[in-house]
Amino acid sequence: MYESKKHKKRFNGMKKDSTEHSKDSIWKYFQVKNKVSLQEDPQYEDEGYNEDDYETDEVVDKVDFSALIRFLVMLLVVGGGAFILFYFTQSNFNGYDVIENTNVKNSSMLDYVAYRNSLLKYSKDGATYVDEKGEAVWNETFAMKMPSADVCGDYVAIADLNGNDVYVFDEQGKVSSTVMPYTISDIAVASQGEFAVILEGDKVNYINLYDKNGEQISEIQTTITQSGYPMDVDLSGDGEKLFSSYLYIDGANIKNGLAAYNFGPVGVNENADRLMGGYQLDNTVVPKVEFIDNNTICAFGDNQFIIYSMKEKPSEKAKIEFDEEIRSVVYNQQYVGVVKINSDTEKEGDKAAPYVLEIYNTNGRNVMKQKIDFNYENVRMTDKEILFVGGNECRIYTLKGGLKFSYTFTKNVVDMIPTGYSRRYIVLYDNESEVIRLKHVGEKEDE
Repeated sequence: MYESKKHKKRFNGMKKDSTEHSKDSIWKYFQVKNKVSLQEDPQYEDEGYNEDDYETDEVVDKVDFSALIRFLVMLLVVGGGAFILFYFTQSNFNGYDVIENTNVKNSSMLDYVAYRNSLLKYSKDGATYVDEKGEAVWNETFAMKMPSADVCGDYVAIADLNGNDVYVFDEQGKVSSTVMPYTISDIAVASQGEFAVILEGDKVNYINLYDKNGEQISEIQTTITQSGYPMDVDLSGDGEKLFSSYLYIDGANIKNGLAAYNFGPVGVNENADRLMGGYQLDNTVVPKVEFIDNNTICAFGDNQFIIYSMKEKPSEKAKIEFDEEIRSVVYNQQYVGVVKINSDTEKEGDKAAPYVLEIYNTNGRNVMKQKIDFNYENVRMTDKEILFVGGNECRIYTLKGGLKFSYTFTKNVVDMIPTGYSRRYIVLYDNESEVIRLKHVGEKEDE
């Protein structure tokens, strides 16, 4: 009832304004209508009659009318655009059309990373870049024991963990291949193709920085007794900043430390080793650090995540702690997400969702909470949505919490990769892949 009164009051106000405007318009019309008779009447010849006065009123009325038309047209355009945006981003699709189908050999031996609105698949034997139509753009063979890939912009770096080889690729194919002096335990690449590696020496470990052609730029030496053992490293998009996570021994305890480096002009002026700051963490282990944009880092711990701002030097921005076990983490340039065990399963009964997805912005504010009602195996986050796949099940949620797509396939789904089109995805099965286009059941196929 309160809302009805409020709307009624607003409507009455609009009605009053409209009535007053109508009166003004009628008076202007009367003036213009009688302009000729006034002009011809001799008694008004000395009254200072000015024809321009009446012309001005007439023009004002016409301008008001054209502005109203423009406003209505703009309203239609905005409304239509909002409808189209809702249809393509928030609408709940329940079917799909197959656009392309490709056989895949030994799919269980392949790993996949999203790359340039499509995917790059790689294995111990080589790597292949596949476009959004499912067609191979380039293929490169190599021999690795444990390949691991990292993507930033147009560049991909693939390293042989516990081996010595690093390959750098762009959209055209191989850029370089480099043999490291020690075994590799981690790799990160920047948007210009620069890459950082953690190398395990006999007594000393190294964090080395190379350009895209494999030429060494910088070297950081670490020891377990002094700085600790480096677990993970990441580069900023411009390649100037580096963030790393260490395990170190503090008496009888093993603790976690974080270190930030700057290889740009600021770091050169700071000190010789480019170290810009560090943090000691208690009661958590941080196996993963990521630059989610060029000046923001997220440190993912086993029971928390911490967001740091680093335009030049690092500073803590937000910390979110959890009581439940964290199973997966996802992120993009604006949000950080964690998938954790649902602690309310006992209260909700046998049909309770096993997991809960929580999304936070880079200030640490929770913006979304969604229960995940099946046992997923892979989860991905894009700029606009989160994808879950497991067994033959799939769920796609928008970042506003809407369910965009829920489907049970007839085959086991290994992974699902978004493309540059809002309704088109690459679905990877055990022995084949399909490029699909989401639709509502009963919707006609595109011409």
